[in-house]
Formats: sequence, C-alpha cells, structure tokens
Amino acid sequence: MAKILDWISNHLLHMVLVVGAFSLIFPQIGANLGWIVTPVLALMVLNVSMTIKIEDIKQIKKYPLIILWSVFLQFVPMVLFSLLLSNVFFKAGAMSTGQLLLGSLPADISAPLMVYLVGGSTALATAMLVSSMFVTPFILPNVLRLLGGMTFKVPTSYLVIELSVIILIPVALGILLNYFFEGVKKREQIWSGTASLCYIILLFVVVSSNAEAIIALKMFAFLVLFVEIALNIFGYILAFLTKIIFRQHKAFFPLLFLVSSKEFGIASASVDTMKLNSAIVIPSTFYAVVQMISSPIMVMIIKRFNKPIDTYSKKRY
Repeated sequence: MAKILDWISNHLLHMVLVVGAFSLIFPQIGANLGWIVTPVLALMVLNVSMTIKIEDIKQIKKYPLIILWSVFLQFVPMVLFSLLLSNVFFKAGAMSTGQLLLGSLPADISAPLMVYLVGGSTALATAMLVSSMFVTPFILPNVLRLLGGMTFKVPTSYLVIELSVIILIPVALGILLNYFFEGVKKREQIWSGTASLCYIILLFVVVSSNAEAIIALKMFAFLVLFVEIALNIFGYILAFLTKIIFRQHKAFFPLLFLVSSKEFGIASASVDTMKLNSAIVIPSTFYAVVQMISSPIMVMIIKRFNKPIDTYSKKRY
C-alpha cells in the first residue's frame, strides 16, 4: 500500500490528467458525490499536517512580513488583474461579477500539499493559508462593493466550517501526531501519498459535478478557459517577481502555490447563500479545473529542475 501511495504522489500530474479527462467524459459517476468534499479536504489537510514538525512551526515567526505579503498578493494584484480580465472579456453581467468574485477569493486549501511535494515549507504555507482565510470575511464584501458595486453577503457558516473543521482542527491534530508519535515522522511519504489521493478524488468530484455546465458553454468555454489560465499564470508570475526582487527564496514555494490558487468553493457557497445567478460561479468552476491541473504541472517542473527537491529533501525551511 505504501508503494502505491508513493507512486501516486510521484505521478500526480499523470493521475490528474487521466482522472480529469475521465470525469469530463463520464461525469455521471462523480456528479452526486459533492457530500464527500468536506471529509476528503479535512483528510488531505490532516495528512499534509502530519509532515509538519515543531521545528518548522518555530521558523514561522521569522516571516511575519512574508505572511502579510502573501495576503496582499492574494487580495490586491490578483483582484485588480481579475477585474481587468473581467472588463476586457466579459464587460458586464453575471460573468463579470463572477470573475471579480474569483479574484477576491483566498488561496486554495490544497496549496500546502503542493508546497510539500516540492520540498518547501508546509508550515509557512499553512500559516499563509490560515491568515488569508481569517481576513476573507472582511475583504471579500468590501472588494465587491467598491469595485463591483455589489452588496455581498459572506457565507459565514461555510467559512467557519472550512476554517475550523477542514483546516484548524486537522492541522493541530496532524502536528500533535507528528510530535508525539515517532512512527508518524517516519512515514511522510505515506501521508503525502494519501493527501495526493485525496487531491485526485477532489478533482474527480469537481470536474464531474460541473462537466455538464462546462460542455453547455460550447465555444464560449474556450474564452473562459483562456481568461482563467491568464489569471493563474499571473499568480505564478507574482511569486517569481517576489523571489527576484526581494530575494525571498525560502518563501518562494509557499507563495508560488498560495498566490496562484483560489478557494473556489466559497464562490458556489456565496451564490447559494444569496440565491444569485448561477452563471456567477462559472469563472470559479473553470479556475478550479485550471489550478488543479497547473499545480501538479508546476510540481513536476520544479522537481525536474531541482535535484534535492526530487529526492524529498528533509531540509525544510
């Protein structure tokens, strides 16, 4: 079993491409599995957190400004670029609102997993993720009001469940397990493999649940896909610029995957809460697919050009 999980972790991109294509062609199987998203996310976070050591947490206090910078990148340049894309390609209406909403979302919960797979600081990535989640209820409605002229009700119950049940509790439990049980420390590749398997299951459900809506857009789907790829690439560029300008090499991997990802589940929860036009969630749906494919691609690229990372170096910043 350990070898299978290790294989999945090392071949995540191939699994993502195969499962993504299968989900789009045969969506019936996973279309009604939305109920498993929360427990699978919690399990993924728990497994990633079991790789975090107390020493890793102590390092976080050295980077308060970097954590603030990650929040700034997620909610300022990403919002402004998303607004630009909206104005250029969607003009007005539900799609335009949806694009602005997408840009205003915090980082995705899967980001720390990607950071782990490339040998980066999972602890720092988790700190960045929690920080962005905490400020989301304050930033999201104000951004949409100021830039979109829209009164927005934050799905508070969804965010509370996400922050506590899916993030904080699994993170705390995972760190404690790593600290008190020596066997947990020795099985890092099992935890990363299990987390990678969770990631594939999530992709299967996300694509299957939205396959019908994606196909229904026909040629317009290619325009939306182009826009979301552009936003995703812009997120990667921001991380690279931070590394070059501020020479933040140790924080590079957390920034790379945090800034380029978006917690797309908040968009659908917001639409359901406010009974809004379902078209608003289309940009987030497309972005979900884009980031769930681009992140493993980035992992593969980094591991190919960085030998220590490819061997899962134990040196984590």
